[in-house]
Formats: sequence, C-alpha cells, structure tokens
Amino acid sequence: MTNKKLKVLLCAPPPGGASGGISRWTEHVMAYYNSFPDNLVDLTLFAMPRKHFIGYVSTIKRIWLGTLDYYSIYRKYKKTIKTKKPDISHIVSSASLGLLKDLLLLKASIRKGIKTVVHFHFGRIPELCIQQNWEYKLLRRVVRLADKVVVIDKQSYIALQNEGFMNVVLLPNPLAPSVNEYVAEHKNAIKVERKIVFAGQLVATKGIFELVEVCKSIPDIHLKMLGYVNENMKDQILNRLGSGDNSWLEICGNQPYNLVLREMLTADVFVLPTYAEGFPNVILESMACGCPIVTTKVGAIPEMLDIKNGENHGICVEPKNEEQLKKAILKMLNDRDYATKCGQNAQERVNKLYSMPIVWKQIEDIWQAVVN
Repeated sequence: MTNKKLKVLLCAPPPGGASGGISRWTEHVMAYYNSFPDNLVDLTLFAMPRKHFIGYVSTIKRIWLGTLDYYSIYRKYKKTIKTKKPDISHIVSSASLGLLKDLLLLKASIRKGIKTVVHFHFGRIPELCIQQNWEYKLLRRVVRLADKVVVIDKQSYIALQNEGFMNVVLLPNPLAPSVNEYVAEHKNAIKVERKIVFAGQLVATKGIFELVEVCKSIPDIHLKMLGYVNENMKDQILNRLGSGDNSWLEICGNQPYNLVLREMLTADVFVLPTYAEGFPNVILESMACGCPIVTTKVGAIPEMLDIKNGENHGICVEPKNEEQLKKAILKMLNDRDYATKCGQNAQERVNKLYSMPIVWKQIEDIWQAVVN
C-alpha cells in the first residue's frame, strides 16, 4: 500500500478577505495545517476572493458583474486543476448566486475525474427547502453533483436528508488555537462589572437596534459594540438614544482580533441578538473566553450552547424579541453565580467539541471517505 499524500485543493475565500466568517475559517484551517504539516494530506489553497460591487444600484448589473467574476474564477480553476492534479476539490460555498460558481467548478472537476466536497457555510438550508425558490433549485443541483456535502448545523443536515440526499455530513466550525493561547496568557483578566460586549458587523440583521433599545432601559451598564460600522448606521444607532447622558454606549468600530478577545474576557455578558447565522465564530470565541452568553435561536447556535438540555451554557432567545432579550441580559447581570457557571460550562464545551485538532480530524475523515 502506498503512503502517498492525499492531494486536496481547498477552494475558499482567502484569509482577511471580504467574506467575514468564511475568510476567518480559511485562515484558521490554513494556519493549523501550516503549523502542523499533516502526514496524510497535501493541502493547497485556491483563493476565491469575494467581490462586493458597492455603489451599483442596478441588481441586473450586479448579477452581470458577478457572473463575469465567476467565469474568471472558473477559467483560473481549470488551469489550476490541470497543473495541481488534486484528488479532491473542497469547494466552500455561501450559496445565493455563488451556487452558479459552485456548479461551474463541480462540472470542471467531474470532467477531470476529481472527487468533490461542497461545504455550505450558511444556515438557511431549511428555509430554502420550504421556499422551493430559484436558490433552492440551484442548491439541489449542487448537492446532486457533489460526492460529499458538508453542512454546519443540524437543521440543515436534517433538511437535506429529508429531501432524499444521503451524501450529507455535519461538520462544526473549529475554534482557532490562537484563541486558547490568548486566553491562557490572560487567564487572570478581571471582569468589568455590568459591561456588555457585542462583536460583529453593525448591521440591522445582527439585532443591534433591539440591543440598543433594551440597554437604554437597563441602569448602570456599559455597552461596547465592536465591529465594522458605516457612518449611516452609526447615525441611526445614535439617533435612537435620545437626549441625556449616553456615555453608557461605546461604538468602537473594527478592532484587532486580540482586543476583541480581551473585551470578551473582561465582559460580564456577551450579547449577539442576530436574526440569522450559520456557525458563528464570535460565539466560539466568547465560549472559549468563558464569557456568559445571550444570543438567539438561529443556525447552529442552539447546538453550540446545548440549549436542548437547558440553559446551562448560555441563554438563547427568539430573534427580534426585546422582552426576552432584556430578561436574559438581566438574568446574567444580576445572577452572577449562574452567569459564571454558564461561562465555565461553555468554555469546557467548546474545548471538548470544537477545538481545531478535533474538527481537523473530522475534515480528514470526510476526505478519506470521499476517495475510498
């Protein structure tokens, strides 16, 4: 039997790109691979930068420009698989019109006899299976063509199995080793009483307006909002505050990774009242920091915090429900024994289930299953 390495081409947005959590996933996976070269796999990144055509009003023009971008990626991909000759192409997908790009890459791979894995990094699959719209139809074609399909949350796994697809596997996102290294170095960080932290892009769908409205009515708190925010959104947030002393709110904008972790370590509560998610890195990171978490019942979050067995790792509320959100935040702020226990349980859980070595082994098993 040969000991030849399995050649895998990882087709994904590059680290530091405009794809948010997916770019972070790529960064974590490649950093781990490069720091600990594996004996079984020869992994190469085929970078697929995600372009944002900001300023174009016409949807048709955006679609046209996106199509040109996908065709450029397709041509580059054909050249790459011809020279690299991978055994497996692992295609990372964020769905929507990106499914057209996925179809092009899948068909090129099939023509060359290359095995394929499509990795969906979004949590809307159950919703699409109900809607049966154009995106659903594209999704079905992609799933049919792929040798293996990876999803990041249990509801997506169940939805695709109910659609009759048996080539689906469930894989969580990993916690970057650098997070635990930082936490270990700053294990003596002191919690700041009644400090609430939000981390993520400041857009309406992250629940930021509900969070600000709720926090307006909670006395003696300090809310720090970390993440990219444009001036228009910042003005909308500030306009909701009204007159009076608004020093309790601090809109910090984009911050270095280690500063975000420091804020999590010293927060009384981490809050992410988002409307929709896949498998959010900020929840993994706040778990690793032992931070009491209040968030919503979307995507993989209930699985991450083991909500089916009670609220022992954090509290999940319904999206857009300000009453539930306020009650959960007050519970964490006022019941410190409970909040501390939630943080400790979450920290233990993330290291047990979602550490990079554990998830990496699952990725390797998927690749081996595909070629075998």
